[in-house]
Amino acid sequence: MPKQSRKISPPRPAAAPRRTARGARVHSLDTEKINCRAAETQAIFANAKRMAGMVARTLGPFCEVAVHDFSDLEHSIIHIEGSLTGRNVGAPATNMVTKAWRQGGDKVQDIIAYSATTPSGQTLKSSISFLRTSEGEVIGAVCIHFDLTDLERFQGVLHALLRFENAPGKEMSEAFPSCLGETSDAIIETAIRRAGKHPATMSREEKLNFVRIMDEEGAFLIKGMVQYLAKAMRVSIYTVYNYMRQVKEDAHREVSAN
Repeated sequence: MPKQSRKISPPRPAAAPRRTARGARVHSLDTEKINCRAAETQAIFANAKRMAGMVARTLGPFCEVAVHDFSDLEHSIIHIEGSLTGRNVGAPATNMVTKAWRQGGDKVQDIIAYSATTPSGQTLKSSISFLRTSEGEVIGAVCIHFDLTDLERFQGVLHALLRFENAPGKEMSEAFPSCLGETSDAIIETAIRRAGKHPATMSREEKLNFVRIMDEEGAFLIKGMVQYLAKAMRVSIYTVYNYMRQVKEDAHREVSAN
């Protein structure tokens, strides 16, 4: 009787490991967490891009706003508004950004209003605000640069225009009256400020000094000022003339002494 050949069956594939209910739940939670993080990150960068556009349109052509994604520092710029620095999407992070993140990690603080200079010599006022997830992880940054170059030039022009040449500590004031009475009032008010009190409440020596101040202000070159001053000082016209004479005598003695 011929011998029957033995039929060899192909090897069975290894059975997949059985996933327990607990393992399935853990896997599901991990997947959900990853999806939530991705959605949060996407929302953060979308909002940063929207804010970058708003800031750039508000401040105009003198402003540049860049949004960085730290998942790829060599090509971290994912959005940029303006062209002050000549960079485009895909450009790397600056040394200021990488240094701050390297030193501070997730606790890095924003850098506000620091000075920077472009390769072409423009003076920039810059700020860096780091983007964080709800768990506090730093994932990127928004960098704002404002060109101050033209403002610095204009500041020099303003400084020259606003500079005065009167002696330091010497107050100079000028009235612009429309009638003689206003001129008299202005001179008396100036003298009162210099004397520190109203002539009606002064002693004799203070009134004498007040007349000396009035003379320095050129008051007695104006017709009718003696009568006007006598009324303000609540004395007679003759008393004012006596004060004026004494002021002249004191001035003459001082000149003679020198």
